[in-house]
Amino acid sequence: MTFVITGECCSDASCVAVCPMNSIHPSPGEPGFGTGASLFIDPRTCIDCGACADICPVDAAQPAEEAAPEDVERNAAYFAEREALEATDLDSWEPPTYELRGGGPRRVLVVGAGPAGMYATRELLLRTTAEITLVDRSEQLGGLVRFGVAPDHPNTKQIIGSFERIVRHPRVRWRPGTEASALPDGYDAVVHAVGARRSRRLGIPGEEAACTAEDFVAWCNGRPGAELPVELVGPRAVVVGNGNVALDLARLLLSDQLAAVSPAVRRTLAAGGIKQVVLLGRRGPDEAAYTRPALEELLAVAGDRVELRYHARPTAWTSEGLTLDTGETIAAGNLFTAIGFEGQRVDGLPFDAERGIVPNVRGAVVDRPGHYVAGWIKRGARGGIGVNKACAQETVATLVSASRGAASPGS
Repeated sequence: MTFVITGECCSDASCVAVCPMNSIHPSPGEPGFGTGASLFIDPRTCIDCGACADICPVDAAQPAEEAAPEDVERNAAYFAEREALEATDLDSWEPPTYELRGGGPRRVLVVGAGPAGMYATRELLLRTTAEITLVDRSEQLGGLVRFGVAPDHPNTKQIIGSFERIVRHPRVRWRPGTEASALPDGYDAVVHAVGARRSRRLGIPGEEAACTAEDFVAWCNGRPGAELPVELVGPRAVVVGNGNVALDLARLLLSDQLAAVSPAVRRTLAAGGIKQVVLLGRRGPDEAAYTRPALEELLAVAGDRVELRYHARPTAWTSEGLTLDTGETIAAGNLFTAIGFEGQRVDGLPFDAERGIVPNVRGAVVDRPGHYVAGWIKRGARGGIGVNKACAQETVATLVSASRGAASPGS
């Protein structure tokens, strides 16, 4: 499935800024933009991330399956005679238009090679002449795209190929498996794009025996060192959460068609014998965070093997199951939680524990000249892959402007 733009398009180009694959055209500066015609999404490169739909002010961006056939045809027809563009094809990017005044940074350290860090690196390549060192604790780049996206959604993972092209740029030094603290000082600026690493907790007794969505999906994706922290015990499991990640988890538990995972993962899932999932929302269906296509995908896989329950508040987890505030206990062998993530403190930086972010102004860390943030550690754990593009653009614009007189954190 891809997304399309319908005839309601207002052409304000908000979607262009967040599209991670440069799939939306005409963009500002291209022929046809601003003439009153609609924008269009290239079905050949759309990765179905939904960033355009999240930000569209008039709800004109829709899943192709929900749009009128004529809108699907209009989007495809616009690109019929055009070659597909990739977001990070350095040869096809437009010439830099940001005017450096008094010189920009010479050396920048980017910490984190997930979407936010990769988009920050891309922006630095486009807007500055800086040499960029990119580090990540993992040996592989991609962050949550590689290890957090459900393995049966390979289209979304296509963007990793674009990220790999960024690290091959001659001004990028890619240091996988490296902690930032292991590097010497001397950078003009540091961009912290470390994400939100910790799963939120329900705060109920017995929760330590539950499995978080992060751990489960990372195990399914084969993240190095990831292990399933619980023994799967069928026939029923409870998944607490009402977003797409919770639906992904339920679908993975119940799917019989997981060719994208390792044989060992398939064997463990089969041996667990989970045949039913209760998907528990603490709020009502009108407040659910999942998208309609994600729900339809789950129902297509699971049918009547998934039970949707709303306005249900867990109070305790035991070997008998999950107890609710009504006194009811849902008998189940496993509890999974998918209620979001929260940021953790970054050494040497201030931290807003309530919001789980590093306090910042348009990406510049408060009271720490030369330090910047991008992604979930900047704005909180919300927004998908594409939102990180606009987020990183704002941070790098702030960095370049400040670099005219910024104090170096390491010199």
